[in-house]
Amino acid sequence: MSPLSRVTAERIVRCPFSVAHEYAEGFFVEAARKGAEVGIRLRDVVPTFGGRLKQPVQLDTSRRPDEAETGRGHDAFEIDWTAGTRFFPDFHGALRLRIASVEETLLHLDGEYHPPFGLPGALFDALVGRRIAAATMRDLLRRLGTAMEAREASFRASAAHPEASGTAV
Repeated sequence: MSPLSRVTAERIVRCPFSVAHEYAEGFFVEAARKGAEVGIRLRDVVPTFGGRLKQPVQLDTSRRPDEAETGRGHDAFEIDWTAGTRFFPDFHGALRLRIASVEETLLHLDGEYHPPFGLPGALFDALVGRRIAAATMRDLLRRLGTAMEAREASFRASAAHPEASGTAV
């Protein structure tokens, strides 16, 4: 088996930290229900390419106490996906949410995978594979962030106009 490759991605989303875990959990529940996929925009790896590369995956997530930051009661999400193909390695990682500002949350995803195909796979990983893995993680954070921001925008719109949501007093 080839050595582990480690990758990290971050994104700041316009969503208060106070609701970020709830929104993220909702995203993962919906992704598992609908059938999850991971992918990349090919231009993220090779700027002259267009289109997307997608792969259905078995996505497993769970919330657990985050041990990376002592003294605080934050949770992290364990994220595992299996594509069921040797061309797309299994991934194990952790998503940590942190306060970026009063209205923003930092999403920090780090994880690891074994490049497939032994030594040739490790060489491919060093040349291109790690860039593909990082682009895949950025894509996941982009989709997660978009969903979180949409949910927060919907909440704010209903709070600004309670009569439209049927919650008028």
